[in-house]
Amino acid sequence: MENRIRKVLTLIFCVVAFWQLFFVSVAAARGLGRLIHKKDSLYHRIFVYQSGSVVTLQFGKRPAVQAQSQVNLNDLRQHRLEYTRLAFCGLLYRPQPQRMLVLGLGGGVIPREMHHYLPALEIDVVEIDPEIPLIAKRFFGFREDDKLRVHIDDGRMFIKKQLRLDPVPKYDLIILDAFNSDYIPFHLMTKEFLEEVKGILAEDGVVIANVFYDNRLFDAELKTFLAVFGRCQVFLGAHCYNAMLVSPGPTGPTLSIKEAVGRAKMVQRKHKLAFDTLTVARRLRPNRRPASHAKVLTDDRAPVNWLRRQQLRKSARRGDNPAQE
Repeated sequence: MENRIRKVLTLIFCVVAFWQLFFVSVAAARGLGRLIHKKDSLYHRIFVYQSGSVVTLQFGKRPAVQAQSQVNLNDLRQHRLEYTRLAFCGLLYRPQPQRMLVLGLGGGVIPREMHHYLPALEIDVVEIDPEIPLIAKRFFGFREDDKLRVHIDDGRMFIKKQLRLDPVPKYDLIILDAFNSDYIPFHLMTKEFLEEVKGILAEDGVVIANVFYDNRLFDAELKTFLAVFGRCQVFLGAHCYNAMLVSPGPTGPTLSIKEAVGRAKMVQRKHKLAFDTLTVARRLRPNRRPASHAKVLTDDRAPVNWLRRQQLRKSARRGDNPAQE
């Protein structure tokens, strides 16, 4: 009996050691550096890697999933992941917002940088996982203050609570960033959810959703945004498969590329951004429409993670290959 227990324990030890070495070797191969923190929370498997002054956050069961956040601690103004720059496209529609809501914190790059450039902006961040704000503060240079607050809650439940207030608070920018390349919470992508988002959006505000365009889910997401807001423009990543779905409120503008470029120059001057907003404006695809077969996502029909896994093998032919743009 003792011998059997010893063999089982030895096997468990070997399996654990193998996976630890596997995670480290994958991270090293991708240039992420050494693993400095690993945590299994109720919602995520969390990995933090460091290479010199660069720290990377990853979520998911697979160690090779796309980085969630990445910062250079010696230069916090540096946007190392393209999608965090693309998220600033909201300023092209609402250049001087007063209130902003962000669903999903990650390493906190987007709210931290918005706070840096617009210090008067009131920012509410909603994060469902209580471990994430602790990690963002410990490893990624994120800080809260009286203008930048983090709420531990489900994003949809937080919005429902706002809708019950009198008066209902209105946000000029709403950024939906609670998705990653490994898993997408379906209840934050449906028509019913977006109707609730619409209820807290200012008349001239704008909703921005960080999504991925290399799969069949993208067309369903785009069609759902159009069904709720009537208008939706798309900014496609050049070096990644992230895309920003952008829906303005009733009195907000719809932009041509020329108008986006003009507004980008104004935003650059006004807020003294450390990165080139023209590169963001030029990623606008103003007339992108969903595929004819796409279905609107609803609370009772939202197979988002199944659709997410249906990769678009013909993406290069459709002109969406980042390597070609």
